[in-house]
Amino acid sequence: MSTIEGEYISADGHFVEPADLWVQRMDRRFRDRAPRVESRDDADWYVIDGVTAFPVGLEGASMEDKIAGEIKMMGGRRHASTRPGAWDPHARIADLKLDHIRAEVMYPGALGLQFWAAPDPEYQAECCRVYNDWVSEFCSTDPNRFLGAALVPMRGPLELAVREVKRAAKLKGIRTLSIPTTMNDRHYSDPAYEPLWAALEDAGLPVSIHIGTTGEPIYDLFLRLGVGTGVVEGKILSGQRGMAELIWAGVPQRYPKLRFIIAEGGIGWIPTLIGFMDHWWTDHRRWMEPRLAEKPSVYFNRQFWATFEEDRAGVILAREGLLNPDRLMWGSDYPHTEGTFPYSREAIARDFAGVPEALVRKLVVSNAASLYGLE
Repeated sequence: MSTIEGEYISADGHFVEPADLWVQRMDRRFRDRAPRVESRDDADWYVIDGVTAFPVGLEGASMEDKIAGEIKMMGGRRHASTRPGAWDPHARIADLKLDHIRAEVMYPGALGLQFWAAPDPEYQAECCRVYNDWVSEFCSTDPNRFLGAALVPMRGPLELAVREVKRAAKLKGIRTLSIPTTMNDRHYSDPAYEPLWAALEDAGLPVSIHIGTTGEPIYDLFLRLGVGTGVVEGKILSGQRGMAELIWAGVPQRYPKLRFIIAEGGIGWIPTLIGFMDHWWTDHRRWMEPRLAEKPSVYFNRQFWATFEEDRAGVILAREGLLNPDRLMWGSDYPHTEGTFPYSREAIARDFAGVPEALVRKLVVSNAASLYGLE
């Protein structure tokens, strides 16, 4: 049996969190402003204190439209219409089997991914704590199949982040610790982050950086730039900026055991960006601070991975040797509308047409299995 006909490991999937999760579990001092789903006449809306509210839609409730072949609208949805596998572990197992996936890395839904935009540091930390505990419970149902991503709070004193890193890394089912691509109030070159990088390195788990997480509410991007440009900014450019910021800040150089994942940002752009960074380093390394001892490509090829769902250009670049195939991982992006569920086998066959079997297996099974210890 070929890899395309077998089972895959999805390095990028998502939850849609239960509507009452934070209302039920948050510390009582925050519960009156807990993240929640608010029903309005036009639709259900996600509400986080201090963050622009945004409508339920493309992150799960539109899945049946995607399966039918036509997505009719961005919002206008009800949270309860979300496919059950987004929050029920037993329904999720059934969906993974339907889509020929034996294991999946699981990131937050649209609600959880926006916690980094919350302005109150202690509120943000409590949102992350509740979420991480729930993810651990979910993944404990089948820890060999469900690989959970825990959220690290990033606003305010970094002691809050370090404390949650140490706590969450010990939770059953947590296999990666997530930070945003960048924060809009404090860049990764800030020396204040040093205790966090040290704690993350000590934790020993891969550090995931999911696109669309900059400290600015994602819905603000849509309102400011329009949906089309906002999606490009959130889904592609934010991942590029996050990777560049970390490398130029010297974080991989100072912490060589850290492993970073740019999740859901695609892969076709990597050779161009890394090539430009290498060229810039060659000409300007003697005056730039912090000083990098090696070309940026060295740090990428040593310490970075990237996930994609459908990126034929990136696959071809890997086939032709222009992109390091050891650092690439396919993901279905369930249950998002740009994902491949329930047609992942067909999507992989299209994307990998003409690609040697060994390379196919590396990108859709082996790389993720090695990174997450599944082999």
